[in-house]
Order: sequence, then C-alpha cells, then structure tokens
Amino acid sequence: MEAILNQDFPRDRYEIIVVDGESIDRSPEIIESFRKRHRDRIRVYKNPKKTLATGWNLGIQHANGEYVIRVDGHSRIPRDFLSSTYRVVQRVPSASCVGGIVETVGTGFWGEVNAYVYSHPFGVGNSKFRTTKADWEGYVDTVPYAAYKREIFDKVGYFDETLKRNEDLEMHARIRNRGGTFFLSTSIRSTYFVRSTLSAFIKKSFSDGKWTMVASKRGIGVLRWRHLIPFLAVLVGLVLSIGSFFSALAGYTLLALIGTYLILLTYSSWGIVKEKGWKYFFPCMLSFFLLHFSRGFGSAASLLSKHYWRNHERAPQELADASR
Repeated sequence: MEAILNQDFPRDRYEIIVVDGESIDRSPEIIESFRKRHRDRIRVYKNPKKTLATGWNLGIQHANGEYVIRVDGHSRIPRDFLSSTYRVVQRVPSASCVGGIVETVGTGFWGEVNAYVYSHPFGVGNSKFRTTKADWEGYVDTVPYAAYKREIFDKVGYFDETLKRNEDLEMHARIRNRGGTFFLSTSIRSTYFVRSTLSAFIKKSFSDGKWTMVASKRGIGVLRWRHLIPFLAVLVGLVLSIGSFFSALAGYTLLALIGTYLILLTYSSWGIVKEKGWKYFFPCMLSFFLLHFSRGFGSAASLLSKHYWRNHERAPQELADASR
C-alpha cells in the first residue's frame, strides 16, 4: 500500500480501490489504518464471495479512470511503476493492455530455489514477462499487472466469476479473440514473491494446473503450449507406464523420455550452481520436477472435477451482457 501511495505519478491522476475478500488476518485492520490517513485517496469495498474474479469485477465497476490496474498482495511495485506504464500507454495507445516484466524473488532457502525455477524457461515456458532479461518491448499473448483499457470490459465483459483461479487466462483469451492486443515493455517492472515452502509451492502449482484446464472450457485460446506440456507429460507417462507391462517398445520409449527429461533437468538446474552454489543444485532439480508434476497432475485431476464439467456453456456474450 505504501508503494501505491508513494508513486512519482501525480496523485490527482489515479485512484486507489481496495477490495477485501473478508480476510481473517490483519489485512482489514491494516487497510483501515491506511484509509483513515488517506480518506481522499483510498476507497474500500467488501468482497463476500472472496474470489479474485469477483474482487476484480467490484474494482472495475467502481473505477472512474480510463485504465484499470490490479496489484496483487504477492507483488511489489517500484515508485515509477505508474509513470512508466503511462509513458508506454501514450506511445502505444492501440494496445488493449500494457504491462511489464516481473522479477521473481523468494525468502529463505526454498524461496530462492523456487524463484529461480519460476524465472527459467524450463519452469514457465515462453512467458516473456518472467524470462526476459534484456531491454525489449513488443506484442505478446499476456502481461501481468496490466493497465487495461476500461472500455475493453464494456466490449468483452467482466471476469468470469465461476472461476476460482486463473480468471485472467480466460479474460485474456476473450480479449485476444475480440481483436485486443497485449504490449509488454521491460521499462515497466514489478516484483513477485514466490511461495517460500515446498508445500505451498506444490499446492499453488496443482491449483494452477487444475484451474487452467477449467478455464479452457470457457472458450478457445485459453490454453497455450506452456500450459499443455505438463498435462501431456503426465498423461503420456501414465499411458507408457501401463503399456510397458505389455509392450517392450512402450518401456523403451518411457525410458528414453525419462532420460531426455533428466538431461534437460540437469542442464536447467546448472545455472543456479553458478549463481548460488552446489547446495542448491539437487533442490532445484526437485523444485522443477514438483512444478511440472503438480501442474500436470492438477490438469489431469481437473477432468474428474465438477468444476470442469459444469457452467462451461457460459458464453463470452453472456459476460459482456452482464457488464452493461
């Protein structure tokens, strides 16, 4: 909150909307203390449904600006975040959404390991906002903490409130399908705090895998190859494991795939040795594997979930109608 309040952008040119999902920690108390000190700048709304999508929609409905930006609790923005975003918006006014790159950090030993994994192409695929290091800008398929044109929600509708997670994937697919574009610039930077324990890391990865598949039922364009590969790996591994009891070819194919994966795993984990030392090497290999497996298993498990099979007929037009 301090980072949002202390931007180098003119304070009269942006508003701060906080949507509280009835948190049971000290968040409401902290937010209220900020609101009392900055009554003219902060507005607080309750989100009784407690999901990210409903919180998003509440914020959008009460927003007055031309652009809307969401900043999550697991993130931190620098003092020039809004001004950097504004400069890019002025240069690329045709973009529906403008965003930047994310530096992933973690606290403690496992936090450092997981941060490396979340910043490596072997862990997150071709997510340019996570893996781009050099100065670069251009059109991409998604951006984090984006400045959305307020008018885009009038065109494509609000976030799908039947999704408990990954509602942004479905929204971004809807925007792309309606001709919208996403522009990324490395001049816009933010920090993401990765889960710092293995249990929390696995839980989030499993949930991401599950809800990505659920979101894919809402329309075309949600799934990208980086989402599908963990699911296909788990599926192929399961089929070949069963098939190896009946076919030598299936067994040899499985061993070849495992060998290839281990080579890629070793190569990708080598970078952390150069950065932090040998004690991080095997934990890094484990973190990569757990990320891939939990996402893939979560995607597969979604097929047995009631969330995957219900409400998939909710069309983008219905969501667009709801925004009017």
